[in-house]
Amino acid sequence: MQDVQAWPVVRWRDIVHAFRPDHAAREAQVKTLRTNEVLSDGIRFTRRNSHRLAGVGTLYSRLNVGAAVLHRRKDKDAAQMYCTAAREIEEELMTLLKHQQLDASELEPTALPSARAWRVLRPLCELTEASLKSLPPVPEEECISGILVSTDGRKVRFAEAGPDGLDHELPYAMMEAAGLSVGDPALLLSEFTGATIITRLQPGLLVEEPEQERNTDPAAAPVRELKFHQPLDENTRAALFAKFRSE
Repeated sequence: MQDVQAWPVVRWRDIVHAFRPDHAAREAQVKTLRTNEVLSDGIRFTRRNSHRLAGVGTLYSRLNVGAAVLHRRKDKDAAQMYCTAAREIEEELMTLLKHQQLDASELEPTALPSARAWRVLRPLCELTEASLKSLPPVPEEECISGILVSTDGRKVRFAEAGPDGLDHELPYAMMEAAGLSVGDPALLLSEFTGATIITRLQPGLLVEEPEQERNTDPAAAPVRELKFHQPLDENTRAALFAKFRSE
């Protein structure tokens, strides 16, 4: 079984694009969101190329994207709720990175995850989905998961995940703006704001679930064997992170 999930961390450009979809992404807009207390601190990391420094980056919980959309829609209270949840997830992410002795650079969207990166990305996806269940949804927003399957240089064909999925034609510039390529999993988001429809692409994760793993109990398994596919309730989540910290 294949499942496309949203990449659980995003770059500042993804957040700014959600905040100002009709403008070029500028770092000044990051400062605006932070001033309005609707952007978490994120996790900074250093890029390296052949053991040399190659710049500094920051990854944020993808809940910041929802916060940016809600702030644009003048719903500051809901935006701050998303931001607060994003901060909590980033704290848990720091624990996961420390446990796996992993650098945040290995979680960058559109990267090919290593085995150790998967051990962070999978629980992070579950924590994000669990947090979203306790947050107010973004009104009038539709999210479709799928794969970017082909392009003719002007349009991109986006195929919905699942046997009965439909195909969508998207402008090539949308794929470029999201930093994606043909063959990448992605999420197509559509916002209905009065007479205007805003569409965005976000990187996705293609998760394959073997039959024998579907009944795994994440709270009982050793940390090194944990694989996450079902949403975690609060008790399981607490037991899980107690296990991470102890082992």
